[in-house]
Amino acid sequence: MAHSLEGSSLSRQQRFGLIAGRRLMRSGAAWRLAETVVPRQFTTKAHDRVAYTFFLGLGEWLYANHTKPILWCNIALPSELVWGLGMVPFSPETAAGLSVGLGLSTLGLDTSEAIGYPIDLCSFNRCAAGLNAAGLCPGSDAYVACSNVCDVSGQLLAEFAHERGRPYHLLDVPQSQDKMALAYLTAQLTDLVERVTSEVGISYDPGRMRQAVRLSNQARVLALEVAELRESDPAPIRGSSMLGQLGMLTTMFGHPGAVAYYTALRDYTLERQRGTPEQPNQRLRLYWLHLKPYYSSDLLAHLEDDLGAVIAFEETSTLWWQALDEEQPLRALAGKILAQYMNGPLERRADLALSHIKRYQCVGAIHFSHWGCRQSNGALHVLRTRLRKAGVPLLAIDGDCVDPANLQEGPLRTRIDAFVEMLS
Repeated sequence: MAHSLEGSSLSRQQRFGLIAGRRLMRSGAAWRLAETVVPRQFTTKAHDRVAYTFFLGLGEWLYANHTKPILWCNIALPSELVWGLGMVPFSPETAAGLSVGLGLSTLGLDTSEAIGYPIDLCSFNRCAAGLNAAGLCPGSDAYVACSNVCDVSGQLLAEFAHERGRPYHLLDVPQSQDKMALAYLTAQLTDLVERVTSEVGISYDPGRMRQAVRLSNQARVLALEVAELRESDPAPIRGSSMLGQLGMLTTMFGHPGAVAYYTALRDYTLERQRGTPEQPNQRLRLYWLHLKPYYSSDLLAHLEDDLGAVIAFEETSTLWWQALDEEQPLRALAGKILAQYMNGPLERRADLALSHIKRYQCVGAIHFSHWGCRQSNGALHVLRTRLRKAGVPLLAIDGDCVDPANLQEGPLRTRIDAFVEMLS
């Protein structure tokens, strides 16, 4: 597929804006200014400031710094592996989610349609393809994808690698968690490290990889403390504010920023538990499956503030892996990949949901069915059946995380109202 904007529907003003945006993104001074100003101007919460600083610093590395090689990967690849190699991770899926807040997702979606991507694909991947075609993605040194969780993301990375003439590697992830699967994936990771370091021209430092695993374990303990604090009734923090945790779990771990972030989040959650909760109106507790709309929408505010429904916990905040063995980091990371709750039989995801519903005393569950996400939406029948047997009502709402055109807010509010009324 030829990825050119020639002949596309972009106006002259849009093209000029793209040129200016590309130059600005490659300015180290612009990133450093943003790192100084944005965390102070846009939030008063310490953990949010840490997150802003981390992702802006990541942006400077990716677009302007060029002191470390860049590894494009999907979110199923553990970030500890990338940081441990001395590389910088770039996930097109995460970039697509962040582009929503930057006002760039519409450009990404429009551009991907103009160059021939079908609209029935997941909008995360369509948006990423459009941003790449528009020249808004960083450089690349190598590409790695895991075969589990999302097929399209791996295919997209392979296409990008082919276009840029860069090496691409696919980890074949078994659907089981037995010893043979662990040995098989560990061998692949060992081979991957040898290949990538050779292709990129860097040396493998076992001590640096152990340090990444050590930092990950420290952040994991803190994140588990946050999860435990959220068992409290009333809920100390808003669940809607936690629906972006997937970006932290798949990018920060293995970096000191994760320890700083979860320390601040733990302290904030504890403060709210001992004082005034973030959400004053709390009538019933719900469990949230999958993601959320990342653009401006009143749907979650209506659910929490108007209806008094608490998102007590959400699937994407799950720390699905055990503590990692620092002495065998590649084997430990293979185990983390295999343990992902969307890897293997659908019953694993259903069991996780039921355990969270019990732990957080939820009376119902909501599944946000993101447009084009086959692996999540395809599990709905199994999830609904298992939850129904346990006496837990499930509401599936159709929407889109990236494209607001696929979210019919009026009808969804009516369905949510009816669901909450039924549970009350």
